[in-house]
Amino acid sequence: MSRLWGRKQSSDDRRVVAPPGAPASAAVKSSAPNAIEVAYWLVLWRAPTDADIREALPALHSAERLHHLYLHLFGSAEFRRLADILWDELDPARARRAVEPALATMGSDAEFIEFAYRAILGRPSDPEGRATYLAILAAGHWRSYLLQALIRSPEFKTRFAMLCPQAGFLPRDIQLCELANPAKWNNPEWMDLLASLVVVPPDKPSMHRKGYEFTQLLFGLTRLNCIRDDVHVLSVGAGHEAVLYWLANRVARVIATDMYGAVWQETGAREGDESVLVDAARFAPFPYRQDRLVFLKMDGRFLAFPDATFDVVYSLSSIEHFDGFRGARLAMDEMARVMKPGGVLAVATEYCLSGPPHHEAFQPDQVFALLQHPSLTLVQPIDNRVWDRYEYVPVDLRRNPYETPNMVVSDLGSVFTSVMAFFRKTH
Repeated sequence: MSRLWGRKQSSDDRRVVAPPGAPASAAVKSSAPNAIEVAYWLVLWRAPTDADIREALPALHSAERLHHLYLHLFGSAEFRRLADILWDELDPARARRAVEPALATMGSDAEFIEFAYRAILGRPSDPEGRATYLAILAAGHWRSYLLQALIRSPEFKTRFAMLCPQAGFLPRDIQLCELANPAKWNNPEWMDLLASLVVVPPDKPSMHRKGYEFTQLLFGLTRLNCIRDDVHVLSVGAGHEAVLYWLANRVARVIATDMYGAVWQETGAREGDESVLVDAARFAPFPYRQDRLVFLKMDGRFLAFPDATFDVVYSLSSIEHFDGFRGARLAMDEMARVMKPGGVLAVATEYCLSGPPHHEAFQPDQVFALLQHPSLTLVQPIDNRVWDRYEYVPVDLRRNPYETPNMVVSDLGSVFTSVMAFFRKTH
């Protein structure tokens, strides 16, 4: 006999109320300690607390309410944690020792099997199953073995999927047009994209505006159905960012443009290193389709492409470096010009939350003026109240620009973050 399952506990004469729909003997009906306790032991493998009992007391008044109690228990995170242990075939020995004495009080083996079938599978036991489990229990196996077998059965998994089709799904922030938003680190879909970039640490304490911009770009393009093998992409002020290589593996063509050199040749990760023009693979964080990615030296204010060339155009925190508001406006006009009607433009830039004007960040009125364009329409309004919802301390760029988290920064008295906007070209 398997040591894992142990021996059956000896039962006493106490009887309990059956799950909804289960037949019960006169003796069971007459003493009936508590249907609530039965439900908790069968589903959650524990006794109900006083608060649980108070909340569930109405369930004692009708079979329908008792049915809803079972729905409530199956829908709980507590049951999912137990089910995960049982489904993964882990040894719930501690849980068995706690639950077995209570299960041993639930009538004869035949009555217990009926209770378990009604509670877990929502139906009476069938002759074959009943005979199998009667033999198992008669051989001395614990009753919790039967419960685990039913919970692990394909029939219960199908029933659970019907009762709780969204089990474990947490609300997720999916806003596209917004200020850099820490809530995205709670979205598993978004986090999978972040992790796929390889070069950006995926943990919350390492959150950074740059990682946000990269991932939000991919998240938005995915949501807008732009990650396809027939899509042509232009990046303006591209540097040699990881997203270029990521896109090259998933779209038809990526053209990366930048002035390369100057101040960006010496700053940070040498984002403007012009050697990328001759050896792009040197900067690739992972293998990529080299025939799909081309780097060109080009001014974002004067793009050397015909009108309506690209399906997607994007620029991440670059236009604020194009010689102020006027240069940024020229870049917006050019990006709109080279994009096909119906195409998507994604733009991130620096957005001042407070303080005086800054030479590399735009005031809110400037940002919204930039985003007003006759041929472009925002896919949704911009959520510019993100940082009204958070307590934060800006990273002082003069003291240590590498401090993390790095979502809001300060420089020369100005406090700013990133803003991300997605547009459709209407004509």
